[in-house]
Amino acid sequence: MLSNVEVLLLSIVNEKPSYAYEIDKAIDHRDMRRWVRVGVASIYQVLKRLEEKDFVYSKKEKEGRMPDRKRYYITDTGKAALVEASKRLLSGLEWYYLDLNIGFETSDLLSPEEIANCLIKRLFKVQLNIKKLKEMYLSQDDTKFKKNAVIKSLIYLREAEEKFLQEIIQELSTSIHQ
Repeated sequence: MLSNVEVLLLSIVNEKPSYAYEIDKAIDHRDMRRWVRVGVASIYQVLKRLEEKDFVYSKKEKEGRMPDRKRYYITDTGKAALVEASKRLLSGLEWYYLDLNIGFETSDLLSPEEIANCLIKRLFKVQLNIKKLKEMYLSQDDTKFKKNAVIKSLIYLREAEEKFLQEIIQELSTSIHQ
């Protein structure tokens, strides 16, 4: 089974044979680091792993005075794996690994006032994030299904978090003032 980062890189290479640098720039350009943890160093490691699995192959290429670079191409095996991974990811159910939950787990070290203050700060950040995501969504070309779907999903998740935080802050406020 492919990891999410493997699926992501395979998808980018499927769209267009690319150098690792181009893949990193595509990730930046699409603002993917908002919803997936992938660093520059891990791109090279994952590409190597995909090549070992025969999902991609590379060719050293030279452009002008630039040094040789590896351009990655998807294989038929890689395309088949990408199709299966896409179906699995779209139809499956994932767990949410949220830093917020770890914060709650360690919150017994804090007073209710400290917890409430931290959550108020987070709520402010969540509300700013919702505003930015909505601006991004409204500025998108309607034909960009993938990007629109990702942004809309993030908006809905943040709006649910906003409602949750407001409820928790209200509960803490009530317990503080009793």
